[in-house]
Amino acid sequence: MFIEIVIIGLLIGGFTGGRFANLMDMNIRAWYLILVSLILSLLPIFTRGLDLVGNLDVYLLFASMVLMLIVVLANLDKKGTWLILVGGIYNLLIMSFNSFKMPVSMSNLEKAGLTSLIEGINDGSIVNYVAAETTGAITFFTKFIAIPKPYPFPKILSIGDLVMSVGLLIFIIGEMKKTSYFGKGKMVAYTYRSSRKK
Repeated sequence: MFIEIVIIGLLIGGFTGGRFANLMDMNIRAWYLILVSLILSLLPIFTRGLDLVGNLDVYLLFASMVLMLIVVLANLDKKGTWLILVGGIYNLLIMSFNSFKMPVSMSNLEKAGLTSLIEGINDGSIVNYVAAETTGAITFFTKFIAIPKPYPFPKILSIGDLVMSVGLLIFIIGEMKKTSYFGKGKMVAYTYRSSRKK
């Protein structure tokens, strides 16, 4: 979902007078944590086959999400970041009460045609999701919003995902339309008067 939001944000920002160059000039505080978060999210690919790590895969993915929210927290002065933070905390709280996994409505997954995701959850190869029907979680605290075909990228979302998506859209458009002073400085001429004392 977030990839589509980025594309939509770029299009809206571009058509409404935003500058793509502004995105290159962004000052993202604690940006290095994004790299650490990415590494943590990729580590389960290499640790999944090990018997000694227990639930380490789940913890690594959860930790990567926490780090991303820390980055958001460090940049709350930017438009849309408050919504991203609220949506992210919403998801993390749900996962915290479900063994650090996100409950997913299996029936709605089926409606969305995401059979491979259903199989992955059932056989345990997808470690960060759990069938909502087995947790007893209230629907609003799960991924239950199905977006089926004809949408080209069927998916299932939580309320937190939707809030984060709106925040990301506002963030991208806001950064593109932010006034940039790089390369646009104007020289201000001052006139000085001097007088000679005779």
